[in-house]
Amino acid sequence: MSKNMKLGIIGPSENEINPFINKMSHIKTERHAKLDFHIGKYANLDVVALYCGVCKVNAAIAAQLLICNYNVTHIIVTGVAGAIDAKLNVFDTVISTEVAYHDVHEVILTEYHPWMESIYFKADAELSNGLITANIGDSSVYAGRIVTGEAFIDQDGRDIIIDKHNPLCVDMETAAIAHVCYANDIPFAAVRSMSDTGSESGVEAFEKYREKAEDKSVNVLCKYLDTI
Repeated sequence: MSKNMKLGIIGPSENEINPFINKMSHIKTERHAKLDFHIGKYANLDVVALYCGVCKVNAAIAAQLLICNYNVTHIIVTGVAGAIDAKLNVFDTVISTEVAYHDVHEVILTEYHPWMESIYFKADAELSNGLITANIGDSSVYAGRIVTGEAFIDQDGRDIIIDKHNPLCVDMETAAIAHVCYANDIPFAAVRSMSDTGSESGVEAFEKYREKAEDKSVNVLCKYLDTI
C-alpha cells in the first residue's frame, strides 16, 4: 500500500471513532452537512476521520463528502456489530470480505444504478488482506461477510438473514459506505467488533460490551495502519 494514500475513517458514533481520533496528530476540524471532519495524521498517513451518525443515509452522506471534499483514496469503517454466526463471541472482530444490504431487494442494485452483477459489494482485497495479515495470531479476528440493515435483529430476523446471506455479523452502515465507494471506484473495507450475540443480545448487552468492542475495532485497524 502506498504511503501516498489519503484515508477516510468512518465510525457510526462518537464513541466508535474517538479512540482513533485520539491517536491522530496535527488535527484541524471542518464542518459539512452537520458533520465534523477531523483532518490530520496517523503515523505518517494523511487521514480524515469522523462519526457519521447511525443508519445508512448518514453513512452515505459521510462517505460521499470524504470523496468529494477531501479526495480520500480509501475508506475504512470501524465500529461495533451484532454477531450472526454462532461461532462469534462478544469482542470478536470481523474484517469484511464482502458486504450486502439485508433489507434492500436485490433488483434495486442489479437492474438500476449502480447496475451491479450481484448484490454483494466486494471489499478491497489489499485493504482486507492487510488488515488480516496485521492481526495474524489473534484468534478473535475473522474475515467474512457483513450485512447491513436499519433494524435491531430479533431471533426471527436472524434466521431470515442466515437463510439468505449466512453472514458473520450485521450492522447499520457498512453496506451504504460500500455502495458509495462502489459508485465512486474507491477501495473500502470494514472492521467490526461484536457488542452482542445471539445468546447475549439487546440494549443491556450492547451497553455492557460496546466500549470494549469499540476499542477493539480501533486496535485492529491501527495494527494494520502501523504496517503501511
